[in-house]
Amino acid sequence: MDTSTSSKSTDRRIVKTKKAIYEALIELMQKKKLNSITVTELSAAANINRKTFYTYYSTVNDVLDEGISELITSLKDLIYDMSEDYNMLSPQTLFAFLNTIMSNSDIVRDLFASDNGSMLFNKLQTTLQETILKELEDKDIKMNVPKSHYLFISSFVAGGIISVYYQWICNPNETTLDEMARTLTTLIISGVHAFA
Repeated sequence: MDTSTSSKSTDRRIVKTKKAIYEALIELMQKKKLNSITVTELSAAANINRKTFYTYYSTVNDVLDEGISELITSLKDLIYDMSEDYNMLSPQTLFAFLNTIMSNSDIVRDLFASDNGSMLFNKLQTTLQETILKELEDKDIKMNVPKSHYLFISSFVAGGIISVYYQWICNPNETTLDEMARTLTTLIISGVHAFA
C-alpha cells in the first residue's frame, strides 16, 4: 500500500473527526453554556469515544479555541490579501469581509448568535482592531490627529463594526448589510448630526 495514500486517508479521517467534534460542540452550545458541557457529553454528541476526544484535545475549551483560531486566521488572510484593493476603514469593506467569513459556515453564525458568542466577538474585535491599526500606520493615512491616537481610532471603528454586525446577526430584521453599511459610513464621516 502506498504510504502517501494511507497518510492522506488518515489526514482526512482526522479532519472529519475534528469537524464532527466541533459541530457537536456548537450544537450543544445552542442549548447550554460552554462551561457546563462535559467531555463525555461532547463525545457522545460527536459519536466518538472519550479516548478519541483526548487524542486531539485536552478540554472542551480547546475545541472552541481551535475553531475560533481557524476562523480568525481565515479573516486575517482575507483582509491582508485584499487590503491593497479596498479601503480598510470603510464599513462596507469591513462588513463584506465579515460576511464572507460568516457565510462560509452556518456553524459560525450559530456560535455568534449563541450565549457563548462573546468569545468569538472579542477575538474578532481584536483582530479587526489590529488590522485597522496596521492599515493606518503602514499606509500613513493623513489624519489631523497624532499617531498616538491611532490606537483609539482603530479600537472605536473595530468595536463599532463588530457590535453592529453582532446585533444584525442576533436580531435579524429587514435591514440589509448594505443599508447598515451606508448608515454607518454616514455616521463615521458626518457624525450623528447627519441624521438630525
